[in-house]
Amino acid sequence: NVEERPGMDFSDNGKDIVMPMVSVSIPIFTGKYHSKSKQNKWRQDQLELEKQERLNTLESSLQTAVSMRNSARINYQTQLKNRQQASQLKELLLKKYEVGTANLTEVLEVDALELDLEKEQIKAVQQYYIQSSIINYLVAN
Repeated sequence: NVEERPGMDFSDNGKDIVMPMVSVSIPIFTGKYHSKSKQNKWRQDQLELEKQERLNTLESSLQTAVSMRNSARINYQTQLKNRQQASQLKELLLKKYEVGTANLTEVLEVDALELDLEKEQIKAVQQYYIQSSIINYLVAN
């Protein structure tokens, strides 16, 4: 109820009223929140893909190391057989040299060949152990 105030004389006397108001805001423009959730989803997908890529890289490294270790083992066996054959050839040439049918340079060439084969065999052992340590590192981690 609004009444005129006594003792007051102005043209809008009694028309002052306080009206409580309630306002409700409805979010019409929610694009900001949708885009943020999409960005978070994309980031999550990106992290999953990066994780899968790292896993694939590690598996590939492991397979490469196993393959190279097997190759080094085969190389070692081959060099071992070659050294045995070179040793037999050296013994044969030494006997021929004693008889006088072979010269010293042939014996020295076979000896140098035997040393080269031994060096290759040592490289194969080194490669085997390097690849074994890589495999152990990848499997342990």
